[in-house]
Amino acid sequence: MAASKVKSPIQKQLEALEEKGAILDRIVSVAKTEGGRITDDGKNLYHILRQAGLNKSEIARILDVTPSALTKYD
Repeated sequence: MAASKVKSPIQKQLEALEEKGAILDRIVSVAKTEGGRITDDGKNLYHILRQAGLNKSEIARILDVTPSALTKYD
């Protein structure tokens, strides 16, 4: 009989962060082409995130682009 492994709070937090990271990776894959260009979905995401209060630098960091790449969407 296998004993059930009890996870520490840190292990649980790490798993939660990994799940959130995977979700963010999926969002970015929809927001950008393989060549790094912002898609229409990415433009929509940019506007949603701006309305949510994020600044251009924060959004650029999320999308892994430069803030100047987002200037044309203001």
